[in-house]
Amino acid sequence: MTDYMSKTRLAELQKEFPAVHYDPEAAQPAVYVPADSLLALLKFLREDESCRFTRLADLTAVDYKDCFEMVYHLFALEDMTWIVVKVKLEHGQPVVPSITPVFPGAEFEEREVYDLMGIDFTGHPDLRRILLADDFIGHPLRKDYVQELPPVVPRIRKGGR
Repeated sequence: MTDYMSKTRLAELQKEFPAVHYDPEAAQPAVYVPADSLLALLKFLREDESCRFTRLADLTAVDYKDCFEMVYHLFALEDMTWIVVKVKLEHGQPVVPSITPVFPGAEFEEREVYDLMGIDFTGHPDLRRILLADDFIGHPLRKDYVQELPPVVPRIRKGGR
């Protein structure tokens, strides 16, 4: 059976990282960390013997109109435990450190978030668009994105006329 990190271990994590906060009443609490502490926290969660969150299941971003939130889902195979790490970012200039030094597999997922949401990952080894054309303007998953009208495509009739 898989479960989320226990409240006891979350409290211990908060002692190790005082900038971390979470809702102890939540059934599946997420750990919030400032962007400048993200890499240290993830490295600790991966390498500390009491944690061993060695698998980054996924990462994504959420647009709340007034801010962005980066969301990282980590899994510890040894004790079948999950933890969700979140970082709040300014909406006007969303910047967060790349986690590729800790989880190299995050490279393509960070490129996807950059492409579709416009979040900048400092220290990323190859931050460029991955899904959209290089000349595409904007980031289509942002709530403030305005789509231009689709191009007019002439109708093709049966028989090629």
